[in-house]
Amino acid sequence: MEQPNFEAMSHFVAVARHGGLNAASRETGVPKATISRHVRQLEVSLGTLLLERGGRRMQMTEDGRILFARAAPLLADLVAAGAEVSARDGRVRGSLRVSVPSLLARSRMGAFASAFVKKYPEVKLAIDIDDRFVDPVAEGYDLVIRANPAPNSDLVGKCFLRTEILLAASPDIQPPKAQDEIIDAVILSASSGQTAWNVIRENEPLRIIPREILRCSSMMLVYDAVLSGAGAALLPAWLIEQDLRDGRLRSWAKVANRNIEAWVLHAPAHLTSPKVRAFVDTLVEAHRGHGDGD
Repeated sequence: MEQPNFEAMSHFVAVARHGGLNAASRETGVPKATISRHVRQLEVSLGTLLLERGGRRMQMTEDGRILFARAAPLLADLVAAGAEVSARDGRVRGSLRVSVPSLLARSRMGAFASAFVKKYPEVKLAIDIDDRFVDPVAEGYDLVIRANPAPNSDLVGKCFLRTEILLAASPDIQPPKAQDEIIDAVILSASSGQTAWNVIRENEPLRIIPREILRCSSMMLVYDAVLSGAGAALLPAWLIEQDLRDGRLRSWAKVANRNIEAWVLHAPAHLTSPKVRAFVDTLVEAHRGHGDGD
């Protein structure tokens, strides 16, 4: 068996990661024909088919999935090692790819990104909005931003935003007056099965029974529905702070001992990268005083 070359392997990983030749070509800047040729050469050298051609999206074969699972982290480590060597002069430069969920994209992320690239003009920043689970190593991200990440994650980073959860609704809707009162509610799909909301109102515990009027798959959909008067919902305080000040929403109560934490995370191998350190430190500083994590 011939030894596969690095360039062919990296092009296969790009195709597998982005789901096709066209997307891989756009992301890498390498012509589609060149990538296709290299992937074919890789398949010949390995003696196996890695991609199923045909249809609108290429699918990996079983051998392709095995190779991708092994090769993607190794290539990411090689790229990180090269970046570490090139960054020994301490300059903040290079491409920086960040994944952000839609909820946290609202947390002044656009203004922050603009300020960051002005401060570090040698950084080429790319921010993707994606609510699904993102593996930064396998999918080529330098950083991922997540709400309440699992404590057993292999990633490291910092909490830059911490906020309490409020029960809020349009001011046109009357708040509950007694224990176990039933209210119209907008429910986040991830919190299914919750039959009662235990909250604190004026330092007193209150149990409320939500009657599901609408179920939404994302917090931003919940937020929009509540603004439109669909019902009450449990919402992050920082998300609705301006709406509370302007009178578009009214807070009925808060959820005791429950917060949302936003973390900026990266693989441990990226810890010494100046561009990663700069992004993390600047993000934490930008949110200081706005429910920051420190």
